[in-house]
Amino acid sequence: MPRGAGYQGGTLAALDRAGVLKKAVALGHVSRGLCWRKPPVDDGAGGMRYGDIIARVAFPPSNPKDLAGTTSALVLPQSKLAKLFLDEVQATGLVKVHFGMELTAIDDDGDSVKATFRRTGDGTQETHEAAFLVGADGGRSTTRKLLNIQFLGHSWPERIVAIDCVFEVPRTTEREYPVSFIVHPIHFGVVLPLDPYEPGERSLCRCAVGLDPADTRSDEEVASKESLRDLLEKMLPGPRPLDVEIIRAAPHRIHQLCASTFRRGRCILAGDAAHLNNPFGGLGLNSGLLDAEAAADALALILNEGKPLDLLDAYAAERQRVFQIFTNPVSTMNKLRCARDPEHAHEDWVIRLVNADPAALKVYGKHFYSTWRTDMRALAAKLSSSA
Repeated sequence: MPRGAGYQGGTLAALDRAGVLKKAVALGHVSRGLCWRKPPVDDGAGGMRYGDIIARVAFPPSNPKDLAGTTSALVLPQSKLAKLFLDEVQATGLVKVHFGMELTAIDDDGDSVKATFRRTGDGTQETHEAAFLVGADGGRSTTRKLLNIQFLGHSWPERIVAIDCVFEVPRTTEREYPVSFIVHPIHFGVVLPLDPYEPGERSLCRCAVGLDPADTRSDEEVASKESLRDLLEKMLPGPRPLDVEIIRAAPHRIHQLCASTFRRGRCILAGDAAHLNNPFGGLGLNSGLLDAEAAADALALILNEGKPLDLLDAYAAERQRVFQIFTNPVSTMNKLRCARDPEHAHEDWVIRLVNADPAALKVYGKHFYSTWRTDMRALAAKLSSSA
């Protein structure tokens, strides 16, 4: 299934702090910019061209000597970043990774946590004991369910179909704005190049397309070759029929959900297990990585520096707050900004800001660092001073 692929703001600083940003940039590519567009239109030669640009944001070039400070957006499929993380942690010799395990029970006695797992291969069970447990097991989190933590919020009425495909980018396409948000009340979406993007060349892209909420077809029917081609023709420029190679695709529901608490005893939640949001803007994957940084810091402060267990409450409250005041509303408006009549898109305040004063975006962009990321050491100091 196609998954997240874009990283920005405080996430880049977190990757740099973890010592993997340079390697991640080498595996992926740095985006030049993004735009909001009207849907494709007739090119007068039997094909379609990209619709007119409604608003655009050009990213300044990255400085290799300061990647974290000068990179606006990194594009790297989540699977490649996960492989990089796996290689890095295993190289330390301190981590052992078990695959093919299903969590079946959690026993928190107040002093430690015992987790019971079932091996998917032979059904045998084994129990592991640790000082803490971090549930980062996705939107259907077994950890969250076993801890009896509610998942609050709403699901959107439409499905999104994520499609990875290879097509030739028309030579007339602006190379400065490779990421295109397609504005349409029903078939809205985004086109994100997964490889470096050059007009006139075939490129691997991620297309996310909205389905009509009234579409009653099954996921299997939506994922048929004919259906996917029809959806891509609503999004991509080029000749008709479209010359495209579909690599993988998956329809899925989208949600705005948040756990009622991110902590239960010695167990904490992070990533999609703690919160879900729609994919527009890539805030879900990024928020999960920033959760991981904050959780790691909180646990290190407790285990290595003797900070009180109450620091887990600070982690839980702060990361929940960040989702509620930043990730959730920003991702919601990212989606709604695309799912509207393109003739009225200029009425949106972000579109107005981009078109009237691009420099003002820097002020807005600061929140992707200062608000999104959590300084657990500062929170620990605040707890100590108020004790």
